[in-house]
Amino acid sequence: MGFLTVLALFVTVLCASTSPSLAAKETDLYCAACHMLIDELYFARSTHNPKKKIQVGSFRLDADGKTHTKSVDFLTSEAYLTELLEDICGEADKYIQNTNADGSRIFRRMQSRDGTPLGLNNITYNPDALRALRHYCDNTVEIYEEKLLELFRTKHPDIKNHFCMDVTKYCDTVADHPFAGVDKKKAKDEEKAKKREE
Repeated sequence: MGFLTVLALFVTVLCASTSPSLAAKETDLYCAACHMLIDELYFARSTHNPKKKIQVGSFRLDADGKTHTKSVDFLTSEAYLTELLEDICGEADKYIQNTNADGSRIFRRMQSRDGTPLGLNNITYNPDALRALRHYCDNTVEIYEEKLLELFRTKHPDIKNHFCMDVTKYCDTVADHPFAGVDKKKAKDEEKAKKREE
């Protein structure tokens, strides 16, 4: 048998042995990574003065000896947002996996940002899941960087849901995603009410 034939058989066996649950787990991780990314971006931006301005444009002198710059909001500037996106996925190291009573898993920060104590029930430190969370976050930034910049520059009213559900399609509904920070009961109730209206 030739090398290509053996390789084709190996790929066929590998694809056949991949279970649907693995695909579901990857979808959960992509969804969790998406929500983590947006939450961390919001938090990083909240640590800066919202009224801060910076000068952007060409600082070179033209023939008349003038520069062509303009003042823009620091938090929506491309320079700031691009720099923020470079390192934001490193925040995945600050997350842990939590298993709910029904066996579903969620991801949440190890430390709260406001100092409130976190419960230590059903916590699992799974380095593979955390590496995957960071990897999926990095992939999301790489693929959708321009869209993220656009959403934050235009101050979209609901970036998290719009980006994670409509743009990336990583999350089907807010209520189903594995990220601690969403009130799942409230989200499911809102979805039911919305369906009744339709």
